Formats: sequence, C-alpha cells, structure tokens
Amino acid sequence: MQGTTDEERLAIAIVMKRLGETMDLIGWDKRLRDLTETDVTALIEEVLEGYGAEMSRIAAGREVPF
Repeated sequence: MQGTTDEERLAIAIVMKRLGETMDLIGWDKRLRDLTETDVTALIEEVLEGYGAEMSRIAAGREVPF
C-alpha cells in the first residue's frame, strides 16, 4: 500500500500477529498451494476482521479534528 498512515501500519502489524496464530493452527509447513479452501478462508477472515477491528479501535481513541 502506498501512502500508508501510522495507524494503518499499526493495524497491519497487529493483524500479522493474528495471522501467525492462525498459521500455527493450519501448520507452517504447508505450501500456499496446499492450503484448503477452509484454510484460505480463515486467513482472509483474519485479515478483514482483524484490520477492521484494529482500525476501529485506533479511531475510537482519537478526537475528531473539528
């Protein structure tokens, strides 16, 4: 992503930790092409849900600038 904000970079870092936990369940020894549809869906859900949740959490702690 170009022009990523500090908040977006923070959310991405937190999501990477969540992805790591999901990969622990799936197994780090699996190649991407060997993942099942369920595995890929779980990874995508972690990214979407995690990023949205973190951005909301970060935004909730900020004052509206007007």
